[in-house]
Amino acid sequence: EEKPTGEISAGAGIGTTGGSFAFAIRENNWLGKGINVGTSLDISTETLKGSLNVTDPNYKYSGNSLTYFASSTSNDKPDSGFKNNIFTTGIGTGFEQYRDIFLSPNISFSHDTLKVQDSASDSLKGQKGTFSDLTFDYSLTQDKRDRAYRSTSGYITTFSQAIPIYADSPFIKNGVALTKYKAFSEDKILKFKFFATAINGLNDEKIKISKRVHLPASKLRGFESGKIGPKDGVDYVGGNYAASTNLELSLPNLLPESTKTDIGLFLDIGNVWGVDYDKSLDDSNKIRSSAGVNTSWSSPVGPMTFVFSQNISKASTDIIENFNFRLGTTF
Repeated sequence: EEKPTGEISAGAGIGTTGGSFAFAIRENNWLGKGINVGTSLDISTETLKGSLNVTDPNYKYSGNSLTYFASSTSNDKPDSGFKNNIFTTGIGTGFEQYRDIFLSPNISFSHDTLKVQDSASDSLKGQKGTFSDLTFDYSLTQDKRDRAYRSTSGYITTFSQAIPIYADSPFIKNGVALTKYKAFSEDKILKFKFFATAINGLNDEKIKISKRVHLPASKLRGFESGKIGPKDGVDYVGGNYAASTNLELSLPNLLPESTKTDIGLFLDIGNVWGVDYDKSLDDSNKIRSSAGVNTSWSSPVGPMTFVFSQNISKASTDIIENFNFRLGTTF
């Protein structure tokens, strides 16, 4: 039986200061060889990002995956007085080292160019220039879920680390993520998530603005992606540290099956903090939180997801996003 092997997805978000748009295409059986090819484009008022990933999930029938990736990001922020362009490319693999334990090592190269104007802050002016680094990173994952799709019990946990082989500004980055599932019944499935990451400079070096950490939008809904945490002038510069906790209650049978709609409730708590290059900027160390409803609908044009959220706590400088939706289809 023939089945779709690719998908197209599009998404948009709207908040108090504007919106963003994302578009992606993925093919899971390129040239009939089971190769996964994905490309994406993310556009917002100040950022343009494109990426390409090619993965052979069973390279030469070894049971190991092989991935090539490249991305380009351009940030143009005239109000902050700077513009930077970041190009990253690399190669990686993944395999099951022991039963239910997976190792994924990668080597990547990045090139970052930061240009500043007279209106930029003194801190940003001190970071201008061109920087390159060659980095080795890896992740170690233990997967004890009952199944990968629509899990109802068990957990999956990941530890990741990035170490420079060569870097103009050397750093070390660590991260940990945990997701645990608990089913109270077929109609109620609770999911608990924890995420934390930290990046610190080596040899008294400061972390460049392109390397600083942010919380992904999926970790802290109700806020515009990248628009929380420390600010340098009008720019959100990210932090040296980020952490979040998520509680999600899935109610897959709340609505009649004929509606093809799944409902879920969520509570997100998170924070981004730490500015090593100018400690006077770190005045927004405040716990952010939001609660809301996540809806997935299998529409005639493809699956659609809607997120309605309400902020519970936030900093005065945060930009909220009470509504977000995403559309996807297959081909």
